[in-house]
Amino acid sequence: MSEKIFFAGTGNMGGAILRGLLNAGTNPKDILFFDPSDKAAEAVVALGCIRVGSFAEGAESADVTFLCVKPQIFKVVSAEWKAAATALKSEKTFISIMAGVARKNLLEVLGEKNQVLRVMPNLPLTVGRGTVALATDGVNEKTLSTAEKIFGTVGVTCRVSESLMDAVTGLSGSAPAYVFEFIEGLTRGGVKAGLTRDVALKLALGTIEGSVELVKQSGKSPSDLCAMVCSPAGTTIAGVNALEEGAFRSTLIKAIGAGTERSKELGK
Repeated sequence: MSEKIFFAGTGNMGGAILRGLLNAGTNPKDILFFDPSDKAAEAVVALGCIRVGSFAEGAESADVTFLCVKPQIFKVVSAEWKAAATALKSEKTFISIMAGVARKNLLEVLGEKNQVLRVMPNLPLTVGRGTVALATDGVNEKTLSTAEKIFGTVGVTCRVSESLMDAVTGLSGSAPAYVFEFIEGLTRGGVKAGLTRDVALKLALGTIEGSVELVKQSGKSPSDLCAMVCSPAGTTIAGVNALEEGAFRSTLIKAIGAGTERSKELGK
């Protein structure tokens, strides 16, 4: 990519996007970043990226700015960002990964003259297998395409309206934790049945990876595939029945709902 890209924050998510760009062949000299921590900055400088002295310097020098600070920091830095955005000599693109910070609040700080895109990535992005939702409201096609090209280096993307971003947060943003809990539950179940933990974990991970790939390639719904595994009066239907008795699917639905509602609360 020929654009210069500036990262305001290079923590887990910001750093993962940055490294994804480098792995995709982006010239490190085209990546600028600002991080007040000298220790954190050293690792990024070692990659060949350019450290700038302020948010204003980075935003002015780059075509695309990634806002990768924690949501609670937004109020702390908003005055500085607003001053920098006001001083910009031309239209710029800002991409925010801050959960719960609405686009209207970003526009109040960054100005209506700029392109402002809100996105929601998840933790697997740090290993190049993330899922990123792009809120399309008020954003032109060029900006969306640029974002898709960038995020395509670290995962898959989907477009949604901003009104659905809380639901995205409740599902893909939070669900990696639920998957980790599921993996741990399968592993403990294997141990309870007599397997060593190493063997149980290896079997659990392999089973999940294979099952995900089967859903992707088979063209069948998860329900149809489940039915294929459940032979009459067999072991699987006995296990599925135990899951139903424990309200497995209902509990997952409630978890997504709880995460969605919490995202709405944080946005206020």
